Amino acid sequence: MTNTMLASGDAQDIAAPATPSREAIATAYQSALQAQAPAPVPTQVAAQPAPPPPAKSLDADTLAGLMARAKSLMTIGDIAAARLLLERAANAQDATAAFLLAQTYDPAVLGTKDTRSITADAGAARDWYQRAASLGSAEARRRLTQLSN
Repeated sequence: MTNTMLASGDAQDIAAPATPSREAIATAYQSALQAQAPAPVPTQVAAQPAPPPPAKSLDADTLAGLMARAKSLMTIGDIAAARLLLERAANAQDATAAFLLAQTYDPAVLGTKDTRSITADAGAARDWYQRAASLGSAEARRRLTQLSN
C-alpha cells in the first residue's frame, strides 16, 4: 500500500446512514408489538388461609427463662412485654405459656384496671385458650366454657 491510496481513502466522502422516517419507526414498532405473544390474563385465585407458623422448639432452659421473665413482667404490670415472651413460648407448643397468654387478653382476668394501656380482647383470649386446650391444658378448657357464657 502506498500513501497515495491512504490519502485517496481519506479524501472520499463517506455517506452517513439515512435516518428512518417517523412512519418507518411507527411501522417497525407496530410490527414488534404484533409479534409479541399476548400477556396471559391473571385469573383470580381463591385466597388460601395462611398456614400456621411452624412450631419452633425451645430447650427447657430457654423455655423456663422465658416463663420466669414473663411472670415477673406481669407482676409489675408490663403486660405488653410479657405477651411477647409468652407468645414465643406458646409458639414452641407450651400449654402453660398459651394459657397465661390467653389470660393477658381475658376481660375477666384483666378486670377493669388499665395496666399500661392494655385492653382486654375476648376474641384473642378465646383463640389462645383454644390453643392451650389443644396442647392439653384442662384449665384452658374450663376458661373457654366460662368465656363463652
